[in-house]
Amino acid sequence: MPKQAMENLTESMFYVLMALQQGDACGAEITAYAAQISGGAVRLGPATLYTLLARFEKEGFLTDAGSVGCKRYYRLTAAGKAAYEGERARLQRCLEDAAQAEITAPARLTKGVDRHETAQPGDCLPSGAQPVL
Repeated sequence: MPKQAMENLTESMFYVLMALQQGDACGAEITAYAAQISGGAVRLGPATLYTLLARFEKEGFLTDAGSVGCKRYYRLTAAGKAAYEGERARLQRCLEDAAQAEITAPARLTKGVDRHETAQPGDCLPSGAQPVL
């Protein structure tokens, strides 16, 4: 089944919504917040940021919260909060799955093949096919 638009957020999208969870903010404040909270790992350039803000506004995730001078402020809507919480929960499940996988990782992933065995010619061929030697 194809994914719906905005079903999973990119890292940049997630950090923009995270910044707006803190309250109304202008583009410069959103950029600074993302860089600070991520320890500099997330850097939102103006093109990325304003493309995302326009997309979020179109999707109903945020609204105009007014302007002060030349700064436009954005406010998260209920839909934006739900998108943020949904993505946060999805990422948390991914981290929990990864932690669980480290604890209970199966000895092998391929049925019937010992992971310490050396591969033999033809091991990866379809049933009945002969290896070319």
